Amino acid sequence: MQEVMLKTHLIVTDVHEEYIVKWCGNIINTDPLFKNDMPVFILVSSKKRLELNTIDMKWIEENAKRISCPRGRQAITTDVTRIYIKEKSGKETFIGKVIHNHVKQYQQMFDAFEKT
Repeated sequence: MQEVMLKTHLIVTDVHEEYIVKWCGNIINTDPLFKNDMPVFILVSSKKRLELNTIDMKWIEENAKRISCPRGRQAITTDVTRIYIKEKSGKETFIGKVIHNHVKQYQQMFDAFEKT
């Protein structure tokens, strides 16, 4: 009898989150709507829509990261939160996006079997 190692299944060794922030539009070219002397930003993800009244861009990025929700069982699942600025005309102008990747890393599992 000889013992042989066979690849049987994968095990998850690491799970982590990756965030990519991309600013695509120009705020200078817009005519923003002001409430309380601050512009209105709208965050839209796959599950939620959030309206923020602030001038702190880091706060907008943090909230965009929080409302994103990647779903799925794959090794890499992705969700995108789009950032818009609301204009006086009622139009929403796209100015950026936050890409949220949920990443799983796997390792192969081997089990010993007897070869006859």
